[in-house]
Amino acid sequence: MLQVRWVASLALAVAFGSIAGCGPNYGGRQEVKGTIKLKGTPLDQGQIVFMPISGDGTTKEGAPIANGEYKIDRAHGLMPGQYRVVITSGDGRTRADAPDEPPGPTGANIISKDRIPPDYNTNSKQEVEVTEKKPNVFNFDIP
Repeated sequence: MLQVRWVASLALAVAFGSIAGCGPNYGGRQEVKGTIKLKGTPLDQGQIVFMPISGDGTTKEGAPIANGEYKIDRAHGLMPGQYRVVITSGDGRTRADAPDEPPGPTGANIISKDRIPPDYNTNSKQEVEVTEKKPNVFNFDIP
């Protein structure tokens, strides 16, 4: 009877061990997601980029913003560490190189004036810490 229990325990341990090892290996990368509001309203479109400040093997990664939300899945995620956050969103109307001139023939601009203030953009002071121990949800409410 003791031998049957030992064999059953061994079989159970092997089964659990093989299940634990079957998942994808993301090399420590973490999923990152959140919401972004501009003046209290979800940001309709834009881009968010996480620039490494510290940490071993940190990665630079970005994601599109749509309807006030962004997500970087774990397969493309960030390594644990400190990151500076840069958010951009062109207004689609005002030319960045010549703001007093009208849009091009299509009425759209490829490079347009950014709606995001410098403290969240070119001179970003926004920093986050990505960890393995908690959900990495970073929300931004841009004034």
